[in-house]
Amino acid sequence: MARPYLVVRASVEPSVMEEFERWYSREHLPHVMAIPGVVKAFRSKCNRRGVNWTTLYEMSDDASVQAAIGSPQADKARRDWATWAQHVSDLTVEIYTALGPLSVFHHVN
Repeated sequence: MARPYLVVRASVEPSVMEEFERWYSREHLPHVMAIPGVVKAFRSKCNRRGVNWTTLYEMSDDASVQAAIGSPQADKARRDWATWAQHVSDLTVEIYTALGPLSVFHHVN
């Protein structure tokens, strides 16, 4: 079964990117990895439409997503971003999970 992913994208000012990456690795990532249900973290060098920061967090299962988002550890990780608010724009957080068949749709082919 596919695991859900939480995807964070942002546009970080290039002038602070090196410092931002150090902060992310040393401070923020340990806070995120302490969130119950977060299994792995991936960093992407995706650059599209002004977004220059993309991270993917693999969750243990669908049930862990809601608990993780509401956890004190996630609250701490969200507060980490306040330091960088003046240097970050277009911040988005998305959750992707596998979809199964919906009972309201009928396959006719």
